[in-house]
Amino acid sequence: MQKFKILLPVALFFMLALGFILGSKFQFSASLSHFGKPTAKNKLNTLLELIETEYVDQVDTDSIVDDAVNAILAHLDPHSNYIPSADQAELAENMKGDFVGIGVNFYMYKDSVAVITPLPKSPAERAGILAGDRILYAGKTKLFGRKLPSDSLFAHLKGEVGTAVQLTLYRKSERRIFKTKLLRDRVPIKSVDVAVLLAPHIGYLKINRFAETTYTEFAKGLRKLKRQGATTLIVDLRGNGGGYMEMATQMADEFLKNGQKIVLLKSRKGQVEKTLATEKGSFESGKVLILQDENSASASQRPRTCYRATVIWKRLGATRIAF
Repeated sequence: MQKFKILLPVALFFMLALGFILGSKFQFSASLSHFGKPTAKNKLNTLLELIETEYVDQVDTDSIVDDAVNAILAHLDPHSNYIPSADQAELAENMKGDFVGIGVNFYMYKDSVAVITPLPKSPAERAGILAGDRILYAGKTKLFGRKLPSDSLFAHLKGEVGTAVQLTLYRKSERRIFKTKLLRDRVPIKSVDVAVLLAPHIGYLKINRFAETTYTEFAKGLRKLKRQGATTLIVDLRGNGGGYMEMATQMADEFLKNGQKIVLLKSRKGQVEKTLATEKGSFESGKVLILQDENSASASQRPRTCYRATVIWKRLGATRIAF
């Protein structure tokens, strides 16, 4: 009996030790099975989990995911892009027919904001701002010498309708610095830059993008050119980065006869969706020339380089000219 009392604690110790060893081996094996051969879809999740739980420093995993998604899409076609949620509102605004701001096209020249041109009927145009003016200050915020990103500049120049901003500008032609106060307003953004008759019976339409109002502007310009006697139409898509494919489809419908193919969408699973021309085409018998360059993308591309959607420009009877 005395011997049993002595051996019982020893036996319990060895049982606990054995259980600990077996449990450790089981966990280690489970870890190997989880991390050793992850499937392709689980690799990213596994990596993020390891970074969040094991990496020595605090890491913003959201930014890592954005970088990873962009890297993945870079292996696809040039027109597949990832838009973070923070940029979706700005993109949607750019696709509308107007925006709220002071109304200037600008670019960063060295370390300052240079006005390319004030937009027509904008607060900037009404205030007398000219192409070439440099915007030095927006209120008390210094804009030069800082290499500010575009989104930061937008924050200072855009705003609510009726809100005021005082700009300090430098005009090189007059070698003077001056201030002007502007009230932000709704500024129209045009998709059709120009619709003119270049020569008798030859009309010209320059389209810079495919946004919500593009077809409306295009149809208005086309009607004007037809009234002026245009029987040949030049559609200039050079520098057009694309946009809503629906707008390009509606435009193509003006040139095609009822029932002809405009767009063919084919999924990986073999599902096909066709968009056919309707009876409303107003320029079906005229000649059409499409101008494109290396910056014509997405909805403005010709079939051999268009991704997902094949725009059947051949059926327009058009001569394609690339510059």
